[in-house]
Amino acid sequence: MIYRKEIVAPGFRRRSVRREISLFAEKNDSVSAYGLHFRDGGRGIVCAEGARSLGAEKQLIATKGHAEELFGFEDGMLRSPAGESYPVSSLPNQLLCFVSEAGEKEYFALMDNVCLRIKTDGAESVGVGGVCAAVHGERIFTANGFTLCWTAPLHPDGRTEGTQKAGHTDLPSADGSILEMISFRDELYLFRERGIAVLAARGDALDFTAKHLPAPGEIAAGSVRKCGNGIYFLSGNELYRFDGKKYERLNAGGFSELDLEGACTAVCGDRYFATARFNGESCIWCVQGEKGHLIRARAEKLFGGEKLLFTAEGELFELTERGLPPMRKRECVLKTEHSLFGLSLRPKYLDGILIEGRGHFHIEARGERGLPRAVFGRAGEALRFPLPVRGAGFTLKLKTLDEDACVKAVVLDLREEVTKW
Repeated sequence: MIYRKEIVAPGFRRRSVRREISLFAEKNDSVSAYGLHFRDGGRGIVCAEGARSLGAEKQLIATKGHAEELFGFEDGMLRSPAGESYPVSSLPNQLLCFVSEAGEKEYFALMDNVCLRIKTDGAESVGVGGVCAAVHGERIFTANGFTLCWTAPLHPDGRTEGTQKAGHTDLPSADGSILEMISFRDELYLFRERGIAVLAARGDALDFTAKHLPAPGEIAAGSVRKCGNGIYFLSGNELYRFDGKKYERLNAGGFSELDLEGACTAVCGDRYFATARFNGESCIWCVQGEKGHLIRARAEKLFGGEKLLFTAEGELFELTERGLPPMRKRECVLKTEHSLFGLSLRPKYLDGILIEGRGHFHIEARGERGLPRAVFGRAGEALRFPLPVRGAGFTLKLKTLDEDACVKAVVLDLREEVTKW
């Protein structure tokens, strides 16, 4: 006996699906993505900062204390932004700006073995040296290993020890040596190799008190920076923000493959910058609040202040508001996470795509399996792939060489299966 069987082809329903693109956060009807040299521009995702060459690489150092100014160092002279020159034997470990009782700025260079008051006509020793220093409570504090020293109030050259004068103390701890000191919210924070000490240093030195706070792990030397409403630091491959009482780990963009080993850091206003590697490529990681983005640049050293400067391949660069990756024409890349785009798990065919925004894009789309399909065209135009892309969900990769490019949303032209075999 022969039974008759019918083969029914699946039916497909054509859909036009619009989804906004969000960097690292899938909210409402948005699709999460990571951007390589893209950043959140408020009303869309735009090209990240570019760079302008300032000529040959220079040695630079930013002041701490009353004001943050960027000094240059060359031929045994420190040169201020105003063009004044101060003689020193070598680049200081740190450079401090102290405001005197008369309201005048005074500069102090912290060397390994001595602290120098520097003037245009020479330098004089005013105390012991160290690895880090801070201006706090009308005093200068310096640290070397476990030893903490301080000057008399309002007299940074006052080294005579006494109850209301200068002094020093040893703070041995299993947390290790003092790496950095930050004056923040009326307290002086001593960041050690494996912990944080909070020093209440007001008035009489007899009233100085200190308490210990644990750290999440090894604190990276050179990563501790006061930024915005907190103090940022790196521990392992993670970034933390400390508010004076507790610290929190920042996701800041969800870059799980970011390598921060040996990072150089700097601060501009409320932005924290760090050199990093992402998927093996050298980048600058910019963190502002809970957001982060990557700037494609092979930076070696970073210098903060009003603008971020960095060195690369023997040149000094300044970040510009927007531009293509510095030094060579490399694309801005935006890659979405694999997404169903708010639809079902049923099979789909992606026939075309439209980018809401501006610029020209090379667009790749990939399903769960198989080769990606690619198309090139301008934002605002309906583009069709040479062959449909099959899958339940899709991954999109957008690349552009337009520095004024912007991506607000994607509109997918697809067919979704409605009848099974």
